[in-house]
Amino acid sequence: MSLRRILPFILLNIVVSAAVMLSILYWWEGRQVEQVAETEANFAPVVALPTGTPTAVAQFLENTPIPSPESNGSTDIYIVKAGDTLGSISTTFDVPMEDIMEANGLTDPNLLSVGQQLTIPPVGGLPTATPTATPSPTPPIAPSPIPTEPLTQGEVVIEINEVVGVGNLTEEAVSIINTGSRPVALQDWKLRDGLGIEYTFGQITLFGDGAGILVHSEAGVSTSLELYWGLQTAVWEPGETVTLLNRDGVVQATYTIPTE
Repeated sequence: MSLRRILPFILLNIVVSAAVMLSILYWWEGRQVEQVAETEANFAPVVALPTGTPTAVAQFLENTPIPSPESNGSTDIYIVKAGDTLGSISTTFDVPMEDIMEANGLTDPNLLSVGQQLTIPPVGGLPTATPTATPSPTPPIAPSPIPTEPLTQGEVVIEINEVVGVGNLTEEAVSIINTGSRPVALQDWKLRDGLGIEYTFGQITLFGDGAGILVHSEAGVSTSLELYWGLQTAVWEPGETVTLLNRDGVVQATYTIPTE
């Protein structure tokens, strides 16, 4: 067969092939446009949870994208999906993990289940509570172990018994006893040396029947039995007279320190 006879068949095949190719391309382009339009038509901003078995709900939640949190100053509800951790939820919502645990009463950050509802505090976490200032307790006023006024019954016999440690500040003390039967309030009484240096008693009671107290020359913490003058040097000397005066300045007892 000569070339002149087969040439029309070749041209016909070329035309048919081109027509088929153009038809396929036209159909494919139309199909893409339809798919885009169908996708846009099916898009909806509201996501509704499907009804059905727990497995179907879990699958739906797994395939549902997480909406971006907005800082609206209020709490949100988040549904836990597969693959979530408390740390990833904390990062997504910009809320400290500890605040999420506190808001939901969680004690273990690793115990989460798919479908669990979590209350998400406002972005930034729970507000820090301003601590309430606790007023400092007022120290109780210690009750006086003694009356401030002398009792009116019985006999008062106050004596300066002795002075120990004369001339040594750390040992020096005047011993005073009440040999009478009535307690005596010594507040504002005075103990005086030969040069007129005085120690003034505070609120203290000297009970009767031989009860006594010591007045130390050095500094210290006074008790009901031992009082401290708070001097820096010893005050008593051999041969010196110690005088005890009541609150009215009346001499109640004297004692002369031995010279030997």
